[in-house]
Amino acid sequence: MLRRSIDSVLRQDYAQIEVLISDNFSTDNTQSVCQQFCEKDRRVRYVQQSSNIGASANFKDVLTRASGEYFMWLGDDDWIDSAYVSSCVSLLASDLDTALVSGAPQYYSEGKKVSEGKMFNLEQRSWVARVVGYYGKVADNGMFYGIMRTAKLQQVNIPNTMAGDWHLLANIVSTGKTRMLTSVSVHRELGGATASYRKIAESLGLPKIQAVLPMATAACGAWKNIIFNGQLYKSRNILRRVALANVVFIVVALKNMWRYLGFIKRFLKLDINK
Repeated sequence: MLRRSIDSVLRQDYAQIEVLISDNFSTDNTQSVCQQFCEKDRRVRYVQQSSNIGASANFKDVLTRASGEYFMWLGDDDWIDSAYVSSCVSLLASDLDTALVSGAPQYYSEGKKVSEGKMFNLEQRSWVARVVGYYGKVADNGMFYGIMRTAKLQQVNIPNTMAGDWHLLANIVSTGKTRMLTSVSVHRELGGATASYRKIAESLGLPKIQAVLPMATAACGAWKNIIFNGQLYKSRNILRRVALANVVFIVVALKNMWRYLGFIKRFLKLDINK
């Protein structure tokens, strides 16, 4: 799948591309595949980690090395349409009030399409409204594989916690509008490290309790990030941040409540049918 991923980037109709690959201490033939691409195309740069540094640090590594004005992540088993970069960059370049542009997320299992990701835009003028709107709507978080401005993104740490990608994007959302385009797609293969909450926790080196109570962890993480740790929030008024953190905590916690209510409803339905 790695070859497909790299090929999809090199085939973009946007020529000025730098492809950064961070090999997180793979034990298969990843190195050989990447070196072949480096030999064929000077736009490809390959870094091999000397040990497994964890998923969050591996994501951060390529961002730290990036030199372009714009940046996006792409998983090694995912791929993008040939006009993905040009379409997203065009909108970002034409509107400085927009902080992130992504395509439509499509999900696959063993090469077969199984679902489409959640689509939503955040175009409110208020940064508080955008952050609340983001946490209220985010689900599969396909928006994470959108394109952002490198300089702004490099100011934000990726929290090594369940829903850390939510907290990172919420920081970006606080600085500007976001758009999801229906004209291009990012195609994501289900499975691997994101196949379940348990696997996510394992890949990040997190306590098992975070996999058992993912939304509770996400709610607490959002509250903490907005008030204390989120680099792009720090210039905002502290009282507004505290109020926002409390609202977001409730919004994310309710996601967990609805999830368990749905489970109980299904359980009762099955019990009645018996």
